[in-house]
Amino acid sequence: MSDLPEYVKNTLDEWDSISYFAYDCYEKVGRVAVGIEADPDNPAGARLLAFQYDFQDGKPDKKTAQILEIYDPENEIVIQFMHDDGQVQTLKLRTAPDARHPKRIFFFETLRKLSEEPSTVNLSELPAWMIEALEQLDEIKKDQ
Repeated sequence: MSDLPEYVKNTLDEWDSISYFAYDCYEKVGRVAVGIEADPDNPAGARLLAFQYDFQDGKPDKKTAQILEIYDPENEIVIQFMHDDGQVQTLKLRTAPDARHPKRIFFFETLRKLSEEPSTVNLSELPAWMIEALEQLDEIKKDQ
């Protein structure tokens, strides 16, 4: 991956942030490619966008559609970015075994937010599995 633009490398160095963003978008709207766009105000920085594709409208291209159809959102993210020559590249990135995968990052970051920044969490938007896990934690706490 040495031919990646600097802003993409910098973004991937922040694995927890991009993984949280990707999984949060997946839970809210379904399968997405995370667009990494150069930030004109910060040459080393980037902005993240979620591209939800309309497969029935023929978007995205066939290769990207296949990647989005088969990737595992709990363990992988799909990114898209543009090279300096204008060519768009799509990559599927898989988390190493026993590493911080997107669903795990989402879970623990949400717990952190609930503890430290509760006003930033909309409970009605949390996935059912997360609510169930929180309820189980509450039951464990009551039993102790």
